Amino acid sequence: MNYLTIDERGDLYLDKSETAVPYGEIAQELLRNVRLTNNFNLETSFEKTKYLIEAFDHPLFAFRVFAENKKIFIEAQQDLIFEADLKKFSLDPFDRICGLTTSGAPFRLTEKTQSNLFDECDEFDDDSFTLAGIKIDTPEYYFENPNLSDSEFWTDIYNEGNPGWDLGEPAVAFKDMIQRIKLPKSRILVLGCGAGHDAALFAEAGHVVTAVDFSEGAIKKAKSLYSHLENLTFVQQDIFALPHDWNETFDVIVEHTCFCAIDPDRRKEMVKLWRRLLHEEGQIMGVFFAMLKRAGPPYGSSEWEIRELLKNSFHFLFWGRWRESIPRREGRELFVLAKKRKA
Repeated sequence: MNYLTIDERGDLYLDKSETAVPYGEIAQELLRNVRLTNNFNLETSFEKTKYLIEAFDHPLFAFRVFAENKKIFIEAQQDLIFEADLKKFSLDPFDRICGLTTSGAPFRLTEKTQSNLFDECDEFDDDSFTLAGIKIDTPEYYFENPNLSDSEFWTDIYNEGNPGWDLGEPAVAFKDMIQRIKLPKSRILVLGCGAGHDAALFAEAGHVVTAVDFSEGAIKKAKSLYSHLENLTFVQQDIFALPHDWNETFDVIVEHTCFCAIDPDRRKEMVKLWRRLLHEEGQIMGVFFAMLKRAGPPYGSSEWEIRELLKNSFHFLFWGRWRESIPRREGRELFVLAKKRKA
């Protein structure tokens, strides 16, 4: 698999090159061919070579927005002009305007561009803006799913068969990193544990593990697989209702397919929960889905969003894309190890 990295400045890097692709034909074609696929992968190509894109944020940065012939256009990196899909604009949780080009490439407005746009607009409000007589709706970036707070919704998925997020084994990143990090015996909490594969991995390594899930079906399956592990306890509970006598009692919180399953509006609440449950030297160890997927579960998130949510509460010890996972997760997984900041 060939990879193209687009960093937070919008610069392009082919595979593991430390030198950005310079201004010119190659960079322009790579950007011109960016697509968000039906599987929510970011892909591009140059000549006959295809690349899977790992973008820190949206792959295109809009440095200018303008109207022409009743259409909206953006000017992005490499001085490229793209037509914007008038029905695909949105406002992300950080009040940034995002969108999709008519060719299927995600973009977001830079802070300066957004400020200039509001100066040039005919009018704007919290839900739309009008430029040159063209009204553009900007709904919330993430689509609401009211089922997420219903435990039966999750249990029904388990009853229907093997959920898509259940790998039947621990996350590949955890299996690799548990050998590298060499944690001392720790009190580990796994939130949204599902069938318990990740929790069992850490328990089998000698840690004392508590695993929590909202779904009765998930806990039932987990117990059927791993109840023989005496140092592994399963608890059926809403993670946001965990008792306060659990405060500051865990060394490590393991995150995998829980952050992406909750309502994105509760992500800040989840970060506060992590801080509440970890002791002052505690760490979060997570595999996050870095993909631009607005509907869920699973909901996606950009590396930029994950960093913004965590940076004031945690100090990053390791941050990197994981390229050794199963094929359907290629280009999506981000491994993060972060230590709780002192209050």
